[in-house]
Amino acid sequence: MTPRGILIALTLLLAMVSAALIDKRSEILDELDLLEEASAKAVDATVNAGITLEIDRIRLALERARSTPSKDATPHLALGLGDGRLSLERGEIVLRATTVRAAVPRGAHTVEAIDAKGIKLSGGFTLLPVAADDSTAAAAGTVRVPRADFDAMRPNLAVGATAYFF
Repeated sequence: MTPRGILIALTLLLAMVSAALIDKRSEILDELDLLEEASAKAVDATVNAGITLEIDRIRLALERARSTPSKDATPHLALGLGDGRLSLERGEIVLRATTVRAAVPRGAHTVEAIDAKGIKLSGGFTLLPVAADDSTAAAAGTVRVPRADFDAMRPNLAVGATAYFF
C-alpha cells in the first residue's frame, strides 16, 4: 500500500471514529436531559408532598379546634393564605371574618402579646391594624388587618390562643 493510500485509510478511520464519538456524545446528552427532568420531577414531588403534609396537619389541628364544643372552645384565628381570608373562630362558630394582606408561611402559631398596635405571634409574626383603604402589600412576617376588624377581634383573643395559617 502506498503512503497516500495509508493516509486515506487513516483519514477514513478517523472520520468513522469521530462520527461514532459524536453519535455517542449525542446519546449521552439526551440521557442527561432525561435524568435532569426526572430529578426535577422528583424534587417537585417531594416539595409538593411536604406542603401537602403541612397543610393536612394544619387542617387537622383546625378541625380539632372546630370540633370542640363551641361554648367550651377558646377563640382561635384561621388564615387561608390562598384567598387571604382571616377569621376569628370559636369551635364551629365564625365570630368575625375579613380579607387581609399576608406575607407569612403556613403553620400554627401561638399568640404571645396583644395590644392596640398589633398582635404578636410565635415565630416573629405580627398582625397589624391598617386603614380600611390601605392597599399596601404586607411586609415579610406580617398580616395587615383592616382596623375595624382588628379592633373587633382583639378583645376576643388571649395570650396562648392559636393562629392557624393554611
